[in-house]
Amino acid sequence: MPERLPPSRADGTFQRFNLRHPVVLCQLPLTLIVLVIAVAAPVLRPGLLQNATFEGAVFLHLLLLALCVLIPWPKLPRGAILLIPVLDFPAIALYRYGALESQPSLGVLTFFPVLWLAASRLTPWISVPVGFAGSSLVVLLPLAVDGTSSTVVDFTTALLLPVVMVTLALTVHLAKMQLRLNDHELRQKEQELKELLKASNKRENLLSTILDTVDLGLIAVNADGKHTLTNHQQDLFHRLACISGGSVTEEEGQLLFAPDRTTPLAQEQRPIRRALAGETFADQLVWIGTGDDQRAVSTAARPIRNDDGGLAGAVIVCSDVTRLVDAVAAKDAFISNVSHDFHAPLTSVLGYLELVLEDEHPLPDYLQAYLEVATRNAERVLDLVADLLATAGDNVRVHPKPVDLAGLVEMGIRSHRLRAQENNIVFEADVPAPLWSLLDPLRISQVLDNLFSNAIKYSPDGGVVTISACETAASLELQVRDTGIGMPPQETSKIFSRFYRTPAARNGDINGLGLGLAITKAIVEAHGGTISCASSLGVGTVFTVTLPSSGGAGVPMERAHPALHVRHPTEEPDPTAPERAQQPSEKYEQRAQQPAEEHA
Repeated sequence: MPERLPPSRADGTFQRFNLRHPVVLCQLPLTLIVLVIAVAAPVLRPGLLQNATFEGAVFLHLLLLALCVLIPWPKLPRGAILLIPVLDFPAIALYRYGALESQPSLGVLTFFPVLWLAASRLTPWISVPVGFAGSSLVVLLPLAVDGTSSTVVDFTTALLLPVVMVTLALTVHLAKMQLRLNDHELRQKEQELKELLKASNKRENLLSTILDTVDLGLIAVNADGKHTLTNHQQDLFHRLACISGGSVTEEEGQLLFAPDRTTPLAQEQRPIRRALAGETFADQLVWIGTGDDQRAVSTAARPIRNDDGGLAGAVIVCSDVTRLVDAVAAKDAFISNVSHDFHAPLTSVLGYLELVLEDEHPLPDYLQAYLEVATRNAERVLDLVADLLATAGDNVRVHPKPVDLAGLVEMGIRSHRLRAQENNIVFEADVPAPLWSLLDPLRISQVLDNLFSNAIKYSPDGGVVTISACETAASLELQVRDTGIGMPPQETSKIFSRFYRTPAARNGDINGLGLGLAITKAIVEAHGGTISCASSLGVGTVFTVTLPSSGGAGVPMERAHPALHVRHPTEEPDPTAPERAQQPSEKYEQRAQQPAEEHA
């Protein structure tokens, strides 16, 4: 026997109604067809209503319909309703026998009781034989009542209808079985979906709990910028940044400020706008809110891509770094104050050392050597203090004027040529001359000095340093390329940070504090330009400096930079004049005076 399947939903469809209703609905189509034929008989088949058998069959159908209405089926056993389709077979047999001469095809009405039995809960082993017997009664009754001899062809023709009805019943059973199988699978899938939904809700609650526990703000937005997920910390940030009466989640109306804490952040620089533009970034410092409640937030973002590579949204993470920013400011103030206090004694030491070295009374050679060593080390400390001061303030100030960049490059190469020869390094320059622009000559000379000295310093085994420059309608581009030790590409974004030194530089005992490139970047950006680095380990490094060709028309003569602070002397010495033209005491006083004026 086939596996017993659970009842399908189709079996229980009528159970929502009173049981009398489905019984009437199943019997009504057959009764209506019988009545239509009976009403049309006087026109189509005159004399048919005078046939007593036909009239009795019509009456019997009406009686069965009345029984369907009157009998209290819910009080009877469930299978009692199947008596109606069973009784339909003799009624159809009489109906066909009464109209056999005019309507011999009325035997097809057995379709209705056969379909009713096949669609019921009876097993095929009961419903199919009953349907076959009832159909056989309909076609064999005339042969039995007439009593005339029948041929094999008559019996074969008569049995054709029962065979067709058996086939119909089997088809209905198979369809019902398939329907139950499908319904069973749907129920299983529904149960699985319920379990998955329950597990998903559980994971969502766990994720929400975790996100609300961490002290990082999290925003997930779709491609239209609508928030799809935020946590508790981000809600606090939103309320802090919200303008009174404005929307909490609309970034355009929030109080977001640049690192100087007062300049409103441009719309295109706001974190969500940048993320939806496809940018991936980290450590963008944004101040939110105003007054004493203003907080510094470090933001990072990564776009979300769909299967086609298109932008589906973005995730933005915000971290409160107010304490860190305050600590960095306190550290910078400490470095500035300590470095400033070092200048006076260092200047005095260098001044007196110079007086002793230049005294008219000659010193013994060994004392002369000792004093020269002391002078060099004191000068080195003074340079380090100047660099510390340069990185401890808030501004880089430049004083642009018309300058030939090619001449500055030539002077820089000339000043580094001796050290390059000691390291077996060859300079190659491809710079068109003249290359005029509005630049601060001393600051750009400092940039060139830092780049050239780094190229020499990080090429300990010799090599070639190539300097090239070109001019476009909008900018000047300068490249310094070396064939030194290089660095991994992931470190190129860190080397412009203050005090950062690559592992290769630290392990190779290469002198430096990690301040030169930070100062270089500040000077370039103060001119309205950019600097970038590309490098490969063991291959070499390329620094690219891009400056506005007009020196940044509209760039103020003193341009602020948020990270660094270097003051330009009030009177600029001629960079071509030899340093020995200054008296030693004046030289050190000038070096000491530069930071002293800055912090006065």
